Amino acid sequence: MQADAAPGHDPMFRVEVFVRLERARFRRRIVLTLAVAFVAAVLVVVNAESVRAWMTTDIRVLVVALGASAGLFALSGVPVEALPGARGLVNALSRWLYL
Repeated sequence: MQADAAPGHDPMFRVEVFVRLERARFRRRIVLTLAVAFVAAVLVVVNAESVRAWMTTDIRVLVVALGASAGLFALSGVPVEALPGARGLVNALSRWLYL
């Protein structure tokens, strides 16, 4: 009877499976990050001159652009999960405006 018993659970096999899954997930994230960076770089190269000309025509545009850059820099360390969704953002804005 014991010769036909199912093999015992191998914990190292499970660890190897989890490692393979995590490596595949990491590769997908790296590919997605590189693709987004490439698209952003192409957009910067294509639009750099027009943005520079646009910003130098009006000082208000420059101030708005610098403010937006500062906001993006400030939020770059915040995890996406910590940010409220659109509904939470609208609720917070409405509470701030009407209180």
